[in-house]
This record gives sequence, C-alpha cells and structure tokens, in this order.
Amino acid sequence: MSTQKFNYVFLLLLITPAILMAQPRPLSLSEALTLADENNLNVKSAEARIEAARAQYRMTNSVFLPGLEASHTGVSTNDPLSAFGFKLKQEIVQESDFNPDLLNDPGTMENFQTKLELQQPLLNLDGIYARKAAKNQLDALSFQSNRVKLNIRYEVKNAYFMLELAESSVKVLEKSVAVANEALRLTKDNAEQGFAKEADVLEASVRLEERKNQLLEAKNQQQTANDFLAHLLGLEFSEQIETTDSLIQPPMQVIIDQNTVNLESRSDMMAYQKQIEAGENMVKSNKMKFIPRLNAFGAVEWNDDNLFGTSANNYMVGASLSWSLFNGYKNTGAIQHASAQLDEARYNYEDYLSKSQVEINRATRKMTLNYNRIQSSKLAKEQANESLRIRTNRFKQGLEKTADLLMAEALTSQKELEYIQSIYNYKQAIFQMELLIEQDINE
Repeated sequence: MSTQKFNYVFLLLLITPAILMAQPRPLSLSEALTLADENNLNVKSAEARIEAARAQYRMTNSVFLPGLEASHTGVSTNDPLSAFGFKLKQEIVQESDFNPDLLNDPGTMENFQTKLELQQPLLNLDGIYARKAAKNQLDALSFQSNRVKLNIRYEVKNAYFMLELAESSVKVLEKSVAVANEALRLTKDNAEQGFAKEADVLEASVRLEERKNQLLEAKNQQQTANDFLAHLLGLEFSEQIETTDSLIQPPMQVIIDQNTVNLESRSDMMAYQKQIEAGENMVKSNKMKFIPRLNAFGAVEWNDDNLFGTSANNYMVGASLSWSLFNGYKNTGAIQHASAQLDEARYNYEDYLSKSQVEINRATRKMTLNYNRIQSSKLAKEQANESLRIRTNRFKQGLEKTADLLMAEALTSQKELEYIQSIYNYKQAIFQMELLIEQDINE
C-alpha cells in the first residue's frame, strides 16, 4: 500500500467517528418522555427515597416477628458464688463440693456457655401504630415520586418545544440573513450604476451584520436548549437532538371545565393526606405508650468446661408484662409534639390546596390569553409578509429605498418569531394545566 493511500485511509478512520457523532438524533416527544422516565436523575432519586422508606417499613416487622440471638461465652473465675453456680450449670456438683473450705476457696473454675435466646412480642400497641405511620410515609413517598415524574415530564415537554422554538428561530433568521445579503448585493449593484448612494450600501452592510449577530445568538440559544433537554433525558451533552414533532401547527383552543377537576385526587395532595394519616398514627402510638406491653421470651443454654462443649443444658421460658408508669413527662411531651406536628400538616395541606386552586385559575386565564395572542400574532405576521412582498417588488423596480426594504424585512422576521413564540407560550400553558390537573389534554 502506498504512503499516500495509507494516509488517506488513516485520515478517513479518524474523521468517520466525528462525522457519525455530528449526525443529529431524531427524537419525538413520546420518545423523549420515555427516556426521561428511565434516565432522569431526579426520578431515580425519588425511586431511591421510596426504597429507603420501604426498608424502614420492613424494620417495623419486629413488632410481630420474633428475635433470635445466639452467643458463646467463655469465663474463668475463682469467685466462690460463680464457681459453684458454674458447677451446677455443668451438672458436676458432688457432695465434697459442700466442704466449707472448698466453697470459700474453690480455685479457678472455667465455664463455656452456648446460648440461644428467643424474644416474641405479643402486644405492643405503640409499635403497631408506629408501623402504620411508617406505611403511611411509604405511601406518601410513592405519591411524591409520581409527582416528581410528572414534574419532569412537564419540564421535558417545555424543553422539547423550547428546542423546536430555537430551531425555528434559527431558520427564520437564516432566511433574514439571506434577504439582507441579497439586499446588500442589489444595493451595491445600484451604487455602481449610480442609482444608490454609498450611505445606502453602508446601511445595508450594517443591517446584514445585525442579522448575522441575531442568527449567532439564536444558534447559541439552540445549543443551550439542546444541552438542557439532554440533561433531562440523561444523554451526553455532545449529542445533538433533532425534534420531529412540529411546533408550527394551527392549535385548537382547549377549554377546561373546572367542575370536573378534583384537586384532592392529585398525587401531591394524596401525599399530603398520607402524611396527615401518618401524623394521626404517631399521636396514637405515643398515647399507647401508657398501655402495658406484653412480651414472651425463652432461652436454651449449654454449659461445659471445654470450648463449645454441650455436656449440660437447661432452658427457660416466660412472659413479661411491663408498664411505664412515669418517665418524667417524656411520653406526655411526645404526645404534645406529635399533635402539634399533625396540626401543622393539616394547615399545610389546606394552604397547599388553596394555592393549587389559585394556580389552576391563573393557568386557565393564561391559556385563554395565549390562544388569543396566537390569533393576533398570526394576523400581524401575514400583514408583515404582504408588506414585505410589495416592498421587495418595488425595490427591484427601483421604486423603494434600501432602508425601507430592510425595515420591512426586519419587521417580518420579528412577527414570524412572535408568532412562533405565541404558539410555544400556548403549548407551555397547556402543559402547565396538564400538570395541575394530572390529565393529558388533547388539542
């Protein structure tokens, strides 16, 4: 293989990955929402919180399930009482062991004890209500996680069409740059023929540079929108996204019947309700600390003078009824604290419910206002396009000044952008309403 051919192949291998990476990734809105559900870090964080709460709930199984412990203990002592007791446990007591001299000075005695202990809760009402509170917290976090997912989907919808808006703005401004460039060319031709002044050429050049700067800013905004959408979807920032769902389409007006909206069934409201239930159960749990506890226990042990020996064994079973009669107002203070937290949770819920209704009322008005703006901006765009068409024809015939043409073109571009922006604003208002009522709105 010749050196020149080798260099060509090597260069091709180098640039091929870059070319492939530069290819934009077509992405529909539904695909973007699926990626967000799978990859978004906030969604994963919410799921991790649920798992942590589920683990805490599992810990409350100890209210019903037994506890079993195993131990092995080795002791060496010359304590008279312990030494005689170990002989009893090892079942090796003899008549000679009752000799007073031997009882008082038994010498060194070794004992190795293997023990199994079982504790079985029978009636712990405070623990039962604490378990219910833990279940309420788990349910609340599940509802909160669902709300997090809906918030992320709302952000993805906004970011997706924000990228589409930026792409459309770039297209409008590219067209504007082309018009300004053509106007500059015609102005230079007219100046060479004596039909235009040098000041007209200078003004056309300035207008062209302004359009180029606007185009550069629009491309920067497009890249920023691309990066934010990639962040929400868990994609690499180097990946360029190409939206496939068009923003520019005549939208239908959406009307929401607020009589059909049930705010209390919204997932974040349900989370508040579960937190209130948890607070109620915690109050009951603290009150139940004044009730006696009933627990059973049992133990089996093996004693020997050798390590892990089992020459002698014994067992013990029993039940314990305990009642805390007074502990320095600790239980009373816990009840008062839990009751105050419960009142706070109820007040927060009522406040949040009221604020949410205010947001729905505002979002309803916003939808109506933004829809009306679409209609007015559409008329303004059509009028600007017609004015530009007339001035362009007159300019080609030498009947219109360059400045007037460029001003007409600038106004047309502005109205095009305002029209696109009004459609985005209306869609954003719809997405906000969907989040507020947790229901997809079909346009």
